[in-house]
Order: sequence, then C-alpha cells, then structure tokens
Amino acid sequence: MKRKSIVKKQMMLYLGTIAASVVILSVVLSMVYTRHYMNEKRDELIEQGQKIAAAITKAYRTGSLSNLSYELQVLEDYMSAGILMTNDSGVVVMISPGFDENMIGEVMAYEELVQGVLDGNIVSIETKQGWFFDTPMLVVGYPLTVGQMAGIFMCRPIPKLEESLREMYAMGLVSLFFVFLIAIAVSYMVSKRMTKPLMEMNRAAKIIADGDFEQRVTIGSMDEMGELAESFNHMAESLEQNDKKRRDFIANVSHDLRSPLTSMQGFLTAMLDGTVPPEKQEKYLRIVLQETARLTRLTEGIVELSRAQSSRILLDETEFDLNDLIRENIAVLEPQLNEKHVGIKVIYAEKETAVFGDRDKISRVIQNLLGNAVKFSHPEGVVEVETTLTDKKKVLVSIKDEGIGISEEDQKYIFDRFYKADATRNEDKQGSGIGLAIVREFLLAHGESITVKSEEGKGSTFVFSLKLAE
Repeated sequence: MKRKSIVKKQMMLYLGTIAASVVILSVVLSMVYTRHYMNEKRDELIEQGQKIAAAITKAYRTGSLSNLSYELQVLEDYMSAGILMTNDSGVVVMISPGFDENMIGEVMAYEELVQGVLDGNIVSIETKQGWFFDTPMLVVGYPLTVGQMAGIFMCRPIPKLEESLREMYAMGLVSLFFVFLIAIAVSYMVSKRMTKPLMEMNRAAKIIADGDFEQRVTIGSMDEMGELAESFNHMAESLEQNDKKRRDFIANVSHDLRSPLTSMQGFLTAMLDGTVPPEKQEKYLRIVLQETARLTRLTEGIVELSRAQSSRILLDETEFDLNDLIRENIAVLEPQLNEKHVGIKVIYAEKETAVFGDRDKISRVIQNLLGNAVKFSHPEGVVEVETTLTDKKKVLVSIKDEGIGISEEDQKYIFDRFYKADATRNEDKQGSGIGLAIVREFLLAHGESITVKSEEGKGSTFVFSLKLAE
C-alpha cells in the first residue's frame, strides 16, 4: 500500500480550503461589485441628468440654444453616454451627436420609462438589443419641463460597462493567481514546519525501537506539538530508566546467584574430594543450607513481584489488631536490633487499632520497612514506629529511622522494581531491589498508598495508610 505523505495531505487540505474560499469569495464579490458598479454608473447618469436639465433650463431662459448641441456632444464624450430628449408624447425631439438623426421624431419605445418621467420621477432600465437601440443600454430618465421637452434620457451602452468590468475582473484574477502561488508556498512551509516534529519523532521512535534509549527530540514550540514532543521525551526517558534498571537487576541477580552457587559448589566439591574432614562437614552443610535459603528467598521475591505486577494478588482480608501485628514483627527483628544495638520506640494512637486487610501481606509490609530501617540505621540509633488516626476512617503507620537517608533523586525511583539507591549498596549486600516494589504492590492491592520523606545523612520516614475496621 502506497504511503501518503502527511505534508502532501496537509497541503492538499490547505489548498483545497483556500481554493474553495477563493471561488466562493470571487463569485460573491463579482455579484456584489457588478451590482455596485451598475448602481454607481446609474447614479452618475442621474447626477449628469440633473446638470443637463439645469443647463437646458438656463439656455432656454437666456435664449442661448445655439450652443446646446455642442454642450450635448461634450457631455456625451465626458460620460460615454448618449442623450435623448422627448416631449410629453414620448416623441424624440433632440439627440446628442452620437445617435442616429433618424431617431428624431420617433416615439420612445419604452412606455414605462416615458410615463415615469412624465410623472416627475427619476427612472432607469436596462434594455436589450432591439429596433430602437442597436445595442443593450442602461437608460436613466430625468424629468424636464422646458419648451417642448418633457424628459431627458441618458443612455450608456452596457457592453462598454461590461468591458470595464471584464478588465477589472482580469486584474483581480491575475492578483488571485499570484496570491494562490503565495498560498501554495506558505502552505508548504507551514505543513513542513508542522510535520517536522512528527517526522523527527518517527525517526527517533525507530532508533529507540532498535535499543538506543538515549534518543530525544527537540522541543521547538510551546503548543500541542511541543507537549507531544515533551511527552515523547518523557517516554524515552522512562524507557531508558527501565532499561537501566533491567540491566542493573540482571547484574545484581547474576551476582546474587553467582555468589551462593560458587560458595555451595566449593564446599560440596571439597567434601566430595575429602578435603573437608568428616567432623567439619556438618558446619559446611549448614552454610550450604543457608545459601539455598537465600536463593529461595530471591526467587520467591521475583515470582511474587511478577505476580503482583500482573494484577494477580489475591487478598484474604479480615479484621485484626494492627498494634499486635507491629509488636509481632518487632519481636522477629529482635536479633538484628541487638546485633546493631539499635533501639526501637513505638507510639500507638489507641490501645487497640482494628484494621481491615490481608494480615499476612500487611505483616510483610511492616517487616520489610522495619527491616530496612534497622539495616540502614547507625549503631546506637533509634527506630520510631507511630500510628495516627485520620478523619477519613484510616490509620497512618509511620516508620522512621536515623540512618544514612535517601537522596532526592533516588526517592523518585525507590519503589521501582530492581532499584537500589547508590547510598545503600554497601549496606544492602543481600537485597535484590524488589522489597519496596513488593511493599507498594501489596498496598496498592489494598487501595492504599505509601510515601517517603528523607534527607541524606538524617534518616528516612516511610508512611503508609490502612483502612480502619468498621
């Protein structure tokens, strides 16, 4: 299927709209201008008729009729119009030199025109070619009551008027032609300018599809196209971040898998080779067992996160006491607390706080957050746990430590899967970067949220919400 260029389609749309507009405008303007032009010429004839009537009246009063024929010729040349004068019977009694003298004595052929003048009105008609006029005429009648004359008629040939109109229309068409050429050029430039960002994004998308996530497009405007380019760049940045996290995860998981597997292989090989004496084999078998448990935790975490992000989390929601759950998880962490000499402070909003949710998954959330707080606390530090009731029938659980903290940049990605902040890498050698991602997915499954506030060197505070039991 042949691809149609968007530039061509844009140009055809613009030019079609312009052409249709020009045609409609030309037809309307030609009709309006023709009517205006004819009315203007009619008004000119009426004005000249008034002057001729005044001149004839004056000539009769002064008795200087000898110059009347000459004046009529001058007026005829000036107005490009012939002049007829009739008596009250409609008989032609005087003509300008441009008319045939045989017309004198003939009756004016247009009774409605003659009668209108006899009634004292200024009248006008457009005649067709006939026996009285050899060519179509614009005739304007003006009343005149001097001597034998009862009316004066100014006659201008319509073909001459149409010829003047054709010349003006020709000039207009030439102008429109050049305007249309300019419109084509402008349409092409506008189409190119509008489609350039789309073409650039198309090119960038192909490059990104080939795996180069560093590709970006230039934002050249602040309109909708600029917003689209900005969204494209944001998408590319997200893809780059995800690709980086994927590569980091593969590197981390590879390291986490390689270390215990290498250790297990070494110990088992040594025992099979007899290098390890029988009395020490139990010690090394326990180390191997610990490493297998570590591998199990890692694989279970990956499977659990995959299931969570596939929206397949099944909740077993019940009512339970949040305070008891916090105490249970603190008890589980007692060895780590003692090992790092970290104290813990708990502030409950109520003696009993009944919440509704999946107890096991909320326990995993608290265990993960408490474990991280202890892991990243300084020796002799304090971890603070506090519950707070809100007016929205919820309870907020805050877990605060005085540890190394999280940078502002890392806080943007701390809940993303496989992400490990640079500052935590030396402290979290056993982690795979999926704990907080699982925490967030568990809370999202409950319709709740989690936030973090932290400052490097001053510790971190994680706050999540739970629904109170009715």
